[in-house]
Amino acid sequence: MKTSIIALASALLVATPAWADEAADNANPEDRDIIVTGTKLSGDFGAKSGIPIVKVPQSIQILTADTIVEQGARSIGDLLRNVPSANPGYSRVGAYQSFSLKVRGFLADQMRNGIRQRYYEDVDASALSNIDRVEVLKGPSGVLYGQSAVGGIVSIITRQPQDDTQFGSFAVTLGQYDQKMLTVDMNTGLAPGLAVRVTGEVERSGTFVDFQDMNRKNVALNLLYAPSDSVAAHLVAEYVERDTQRNPGLPIKGTVQSNGARALSRSLYLGEPAVDAMKADAPMVQAWVDVKLSDNWTVTPRLQYQEFNTSFLQIRLRAPDALDPTTITRNGRIGREDDSYTIAQLDLSGRVETGPITHKLLMGYEYDHERGRFTQSNLNNVTAINVLAPVYAFDGTAPARTFAFDNFYNVEGHALYAQDQVDLTDRWNLIGAVRHSWIDASDGDWKGATNNRAKTSTTIWQVGSTYQLTDAFSVYAGYNTGFDIESTGGARTRTGAPLQPEKSNQTELGLRFRTDVFRGSVSLFQIKRVNAVTADPVDPDFSINAGEQRVRGVEVEGEWNVTDWWQLNAGYAYLDGKVTRSNDGIVGKRIGDLPEHSFTARTEVTVPGTPLALRGGVNHITNRVLVDGSDVILPSYTLADIGIGVDLNPVRIDATLSNLFDERYFTASGNAFAVYPGEPRTFSVRFGVGF
Repeated sequence: MKTSIIALASALLVATPAWADEAADNANPEDRDIIVTGTKLSGDFGAKSGIPIVKVPQSIQILTADTIVEQGARSIGDLLRNVPSANPGYSRVGAYQSFSLKVRGFLADQMRNGIRQRYYEDVDASALSNIDRVEVLKGPSGVLYGQSAVGGIVSIITRQPQDDTQFGSFAVTLGQYDQKMLTVDMNTGLAPGLAVRVTGEVERSGTFVDFQDMNRKNVALNLLYAPSDSVAAHLVAEYVERDTQRNPGLPIKGTVQSNGARALSRSLYLGEPAVDAMKADAPMVQAWVDVKLSDNWTVTPRLQYQEFNTSFLQIRLRAPDALDPTTITRNGRIGREDDSYTIAQLDLSGRVETGPITHKLLMGYEYDHERGRFTQSNLNNVTAINVLAPVYAFDGTAPARTFAFDNFYNVEGHALYAQDQVDLTDRWNLIGAVRHSWIDASDGDWKGATNNRAKTSTTIWQVGSTYQLTDAFSVYAGYNTGFDIESTGGARTRTGAPLQPEKSNQTELGLRFRTDVFRGSVSLFQIKRVNAVTADPVDPDFSINAGEQRVRGVEVEGEWNVTDWWQLNAGYAYLDGKVTRSNDGIVGKRIGDLPEHSFTARTEVTVPGTPLALRGGVNHITNRVLVDGSDVILPSYTLADIGIGVDLNPVRIDATLSNLFDERYFTASGNAFAVYPGEPRTFSVRFGVGF
């Protein structure tokens, strides 16, 4: 039986068109669109930049809404398995998946319709129902998007209303571990130029982990009002909610290292099922208006308000008992976090001609207003647990707590930015951009004194060029930078000076190729995280901006329409990551959770003359160290999946069997004591109907 499964998988392991190369049609270079799995998409990246994807001097991959359905994706992390240089992180049984998602070795930030998200994505990594496409930009790019992670940008474009049609769809997904999910998408034109689209999802499921359920819901209202050719107003209102247990993961001993007894089950729950909780919700409202001032100039004000609210009781695994590696010490905390974020932007874009040269300009201002409160008490009667025969401390005893803190964290930010796209010829263009940000971060006791306050400023920039060598070949080169205050905030050094924002930069050189049946690219890059926080050599209780890490790599990707009914794509990434400067004693060691080699491939075969599509994929990741400089190794793993789709318009059925060979694997949890188990073999089927 196993031999027949392997044979079937081998026949299918060559990949659906789930992602696309950045290349686009060579005709009409200013209005190029990119074709992704038969879906025509706008050529501009990120719904804000104004840069056609073919002219972005960085590598980009695009994942469409069809990818979510065809692959049975359960989270953003699942989608990132299509990107060879991406680390998909841990599964949705973890608390906040976005803290584990990486591109080219470093964390990636998520944007929504061109505006930065702040923890909104952490409420529910499975909230995919309002996504039209996901654009993965590899490497830092903070000029237009502000503070962002080093690894890149996961740009989410939501579903937009259409005012000239009425349509809708319903879908039910059923699967293993009592999965039950209902998805809806409804669009109607209310009047000429006015349309509304409503999407939503409700899930009530179990998981492969004992005691952990997944209860979640999300809903979105999307409005479009375009009363004339010169005005288009958009409103996106979303709400996400998740109620589950705060899974502490599994210990190092018994998973990626031997505990001297036996390997631990992936389903083992080592928290406190009687009291563990993680409830989170977040509303978000985005609004923007494109106002055409003239044939050449457009002004666009944007506003986003969002919240992140969560309450939790969390048990954390710590080191094993010194005499018994099957007994794991634990601690715990209980608390809540309530944050609100407002981002306002004003952009002016237009064209200026200076002789034979055309400048496409974008100038803007951004204001950030963040208010956060974090309240925590420590649990003081958490006991150690034996992983071979777990006894839960709180089955008959109530948790006892000791107050720890009730703090605020505030940020006020202002920024000015400008970008210029210069078409030197019809084949050669340049892009340059600069941003200067002023940041005032502070923290302290809630309704009390400010303990730390840091006013900083930073300038970042970007320059790049693309050149069309022939109708099929183009080359690009770029240098781009970013910054982040996530790890510095209002903190100060030993001398009382504020910690500066961490910065990043990337140098990239790439070649793109496109014909009617094949698209591909290869890129060489070096990405650095500089100004990183490391211990102060004078007093290790303080930090200074003296750390540095770098990744050098090669990334290759391609898509081939072998025939009208057979599509194949694949990608490979080589990533060499090292700590190059540090006072923590880890210089020269590997960066945490970074595989040296990764490979992804997918295929889809549409059986001619039938409504049947056969799909398959494979994803391979080599071993990684657990955290920066660690001696703990996360072993390599290979995942395979197969699927089948039947399109009986208006009915559509899609079935997926993921982790076909039930590979046992583990992912980093973000700390040095625990890992998360990867999902076992899982079957799901989606029944959809459209009208």
